[in-house]
Amino acid sequence: MLGYVTASTETSQNTAATIPGGGTASRGGQQRAARPGMRVLALCAAVLAGLAVAVIALDLGGAVDVASLPGLSAADPAVTWAAGLLKYGYDLAMLAAVGCMIAAACFLPGRQGDRARLTGQSWRWLRVGAAASGIWALIGFASLPVEAANLNAVAFDQIHARDVWFYVNEFEQGRALVFAMLLATAAAVVAARAFTIPGAVCAAALAVAAALPPVFTGHSASNGNHQIAVDGLLIHVVAAAFWAGGLFALFIARRDPLVAARRYSDAAVFAYAAIGFSGLIVFCANVNFTDLWESDYGRIALAKFAVLAIGGVFGWAHRRRTLPRVAAGDRGAFTRLAAVELGLMAIAFGLASSLSVTPPPSEELADPNTALLGFPTPGPLSASAIAFDWYPSVLFCTAALALVGAYVAGVVRLRRRGDSWPWYRTALWIAGWAVVVITTSSGLSKYGMVLFSAHMVQHMALNMLAPILLVLAAPVTLALRALRPDRAGGAREWLLAAIHSRWSRLVSRPLVALFIYLTSLYLMYFTGMFEWAMRSHFGHLFMTMHFLAAGCLFFWVIIGPDPKPRPLSYPAKVLLYFVSIVFHAIFGLTLMMGTNLIAADWYTQLAFPWAGDLLADQRAGGGIAWAFGEIPSLIIIVVLIAQWTRSEEREGRRLDRMAERAAASGRPEDDPHEVYNAYLASLDQERR
Repeated sequence: MLGYVTASTETSQNTAATIPGGGTASRGGQQRAARPGMRVLALCAAVLAGLAVAVIALDLGGAVDVASLPGLSAADPAVTWAAGLLKYGYDLAMLAAVGCMIAAACFLPGRQGDRARLTGQSWRWLRVGAAASGIWALIGFASLPVEAANLNAVAFDQIHARDVWFYVNEFEQGRALVFAMLLATAAAVVAARAFTIPGAVCAAALAVAAALPPVFTGHSASNGNHQIAVDGLLIHVVAAAFWAGGLFALFIARRDPLVAARRYSDAAVFAYAAIGFSGLIVFCANVNFTDLWESDYGRIALAKFAVLAIGGVFGWAHRRRTLPRVAAGDRGAFTRLAAVELGLMAIAFGLASSLSVTPPPSEELADPNTALLGFPTPGPLSASAIAFDWYPSVLFCTAALALVGAYVAGVVRLRRRGDSWPWYRTALWIAGWAVVVITTSSGLSKYGMVLFSAHMVQHMALNMLAPILLVLAAPVTLALRALRPDRAGGAREWLLAAIHSRWSRLVSRPLVALFIYLTSLYLMYFTGMFEWAMRSHFGHLFMTMHFLAAGCLFFWVIIGPDPKPRPLSYPAKVLLYFVSIVFHAIFGLTLMMGTNLIAADWYTQLAFPWAGDLLADQRAGGGIAWAFGEIPSLIIIVVLIAQWTRSEEREGRRLDRMAERAAASGRPEDDPHEVYNAYLASLDQERR
């Protein structure tokens, strides 16, 4: 049975002594132990229902139809069936692993007296997650020969090890699958050995990361709007894994996890909204609206949306009616509703697995460059095209809306409590994310893919301008003031733990932050990384996120008002910033004087007639990198002077208060001014 351990009485007692939060079962626990059989039957029924739906969808949707073409070998029907059904098993193992590991990390507080250690229930979730992650990895590795046979249109007995190696070595799909399985294996190892909440967080992060690589190589990554489709699918996969996997974790819990159910319910509302929103984006990016009822792909997608809508109704009932009954001691109400909801989720995943192997309706690309760029070839560069020809980045627009909304909600909570918050910090936060959205979603994002000079404007805005605005908004300080303390461990406590963690202390070292900030410039453009980032959507997202994160880290150390584990003196801050300016200037001058075209294969493959001299455009980009820092530098200098002045004023007021207390108490030796005067006098006596 999933999540339950049977052993002799002596072994159970010894094991309970070693499990965090473990102990012997009470009589009530024995009564609860009689229920797992029904839950296992419900899980089996849900899995079988999803499997049946997957088989029907694969058959009716045409994903396993084999067409024979003259002169070409036809695929083996057994191979196509195996590919579709393995995808279903892959998805179920993935959601179980991700859900249980997230539950172990977030759903329950740690042990009393040691909040960093897992409770007994969290420990069991983590072990179930480790087992599910191991099964997930095995299914993924088993899929390699199946996918290789499907690619080569041969039967199982005709596939050889060299064919599998060729599939992994030469095709992005194979490399992505292997990378995902390595991450899943790492998540299983970490989860199996973890006894603390930080260990569970690490395992959950690895599991979520393992769910993402195949997204970049599926149907959504090969259409004419692949940037929008892949961004939407990334949100869709993570939200669906949390929604379904989290409910699975609650369903297999031994005890009545009311706290866990409430935490899951609060987050599941946003996960469900993200599933619906991102699913609609993915469908609209892949096919036309009329294909919703005219194509097999669209009909399967419509069925999936219907199942998710019904699941949302059950989720609403779970939140409004079941949680109060669970609080009153009726665990059966939760079990019954969750069993039906899990069945619907399994059916939705069955439809999703068949949808992932069902080819969408073919579309005619506007031009050859559309397959490379993800959008039609833009016309000549103009101000109107940059201002009005938008191509939204779903990930960054969603992140901007969510984080601006959270920030404003925090400000509203402070105001309702009677506390104040500077209006200009809110304006800085909104302006910072507006810069991110404009940089990644306006016409500038299109031209940043085809002109080096436009890309450099993006880079400088993401690496210097937006981070300065975001850091000065003091989001961590706002969160610490707005979030309510939770003795059991909540968001505020997690944030404090992150600030004072070893990782935070490491990256906040001034030289480490400077190294990350500067080396990203030289490594990205003077190695092959830049061309990889332009050709790969994953690489492009990584580059954009890294520029933004590296800038935020560096300017947090320099001018950030938020608390940090390593305070830095103002003279050191000024010196550190001027070092960064020097290296930025060297980088810009190197580009301006360069004679070799960076990412030459990429730019020459696009071959825009209006692009002009590519090397001259690259040198213009170097000039932008060299000159762009003037305005941010002015902002930094003004902010540093203002912060330094306020710091000196605060220190002066503190010393004056100490002097007043010393005078009032009749103890002049406690007056810092007198102490300093005595020190100067002693120095004068030494010179004489």
